[in-house]
Amino acid sequence: MQTDCRLLSMLLLLCGGFSAGAVAASLTVLTSFSETPVKAMVAGFTEANPGVRVEVIYRRTLPALRLLTQADGAPVDIVLSSSPTFFHSLDKAGLLTELPIESRAPAWLSPHTMGLEDKVAVVGYSGIGIMYNRRYLEKYRLPVPTSWQSLTDPVFMGHVMMSSPSQSGTTHMMVESILQQYGWQRGWAMLMQIGGNLSAITARSFGVSDGISRGLAGVGLVIESYARTSQARFDHLGFTPLPQAAILPTYLAVTRSSRQSALAGQFIDYLLSAQGQAIVGTSEMAKVTLTEPKLAQQTEFVIDKELLYRRASLLKGLFEQTITQQLPKLRLTWQGIAEVDAGRAALLAEARALASTPPLSEAQAQDPAIQALFDALYEQDRPNPQAEHLLHQWRQLTRNNLAAAVALVERAAKP
Repeated sequence: MQTDCRLLSMLLLLCGGFSAGAVAASLTVLTSFSETPVKAMVAGFTEANPGVRVEVIYRRTLPALRLLTQADGAPVDIVLSSSPTFFHSLDKAGLLTELPIESRAPAWLSPHTMGLEDKVAVVGYSGIGIMYNRRYLEKYRLPVPTSWQSLTDPVFMGHVMMSSPSQSGTTHMMVESILQQYGWQRGWAMLMQIGGNLSAITARSFGVSDGISRGLAGVGLVIESYARTSQARFDHLGFTPLPQAAILPTYLAVTRSSRQSALAGQFIDYLLSAQGQAIVGTSEMAKVTLTEPKLAQQTEFVIDKELLYRRASLLKGLFEQTITQQLPKLRLTWQGIAEVDAGRAALLAEARALASTPPLSEAQAQDPAIQALFDALYEQDRPNPQAEHLLHQWRQLTRNNLAAAVALVERAAKP
């Protein structure tokens, strides 16, 4: 059973003539992935290297970053995640070392990678899309979602799940995909409308695929590998890929503090081998291998990584104040807008604008001074006072806008 505490994924001393008193080589992996894909790669590696003991620590990206920056944190050799902002933060903090092996992503995948090829290896990749539960959709007579926009339809009110960008690196990439594809104003309008349809925001990104599988909601935004893993177990699940969304490579890096650099390189080298790539493509890990360029070549969208990094903490804070902290009010507001007679067009248009507008303009979000206030916002126990003031201000402005929208809806509903 997976917990947020430190877990021993596998302590394998198998065959190979090892005696009970032999001392195994030890390797510690820190990952933001769920247990299933990691167990698959660890099992393959330890089977090929029976004298190696592999320990896995499971953390969300934020607690993982804190663990690595603590002086008394657990020793870690390898970091495994799909979040480029996570590795960017680690590199900025000087926590990564050069890879002990030669590693280059294929040319067709390179536009989608973070570019730190001397420090970060790519062993596979995945797309983003909408996972859905066919039985649930049939029960509630809902259509199959086909795009980001389809999730803003009032018909999905209370039937959508997603995680938060402050909790999930993959969700952060989804939110950035929407904002970079549609622009700041239109993108936030979509996000706030989707927010009005949410039944829950999960603490972990794989909590979405788990919730959809169990019928806790009908549709959810997920990384494709989680959908593929779930589909291998349940035939009532479907998945709609979104070509206008970021490609998410699977990254591995070696920590500067590692005392097992050579063994860490051996682990990465194994995953790049034909044997390792076969595991990368299994239903357990469910990534697209480095021998399969089709998905990356067909994906039209390439994320602006500098913009992604520059506003990462600000964006996470803004999402928390405008959506996560406002879920009940968002639901109430958008439900009211959906139920009012369309004949009151002027009032409804004003209500929609209030419920769709973030408390921060794109120009303000691009201001280096404001961005600087949020540097390391989610890497510290407490943000600086100026950032806290802005977060409170954003939350209050959003609350006021939603209250004003509800008042307009009530006026529009009167005969």
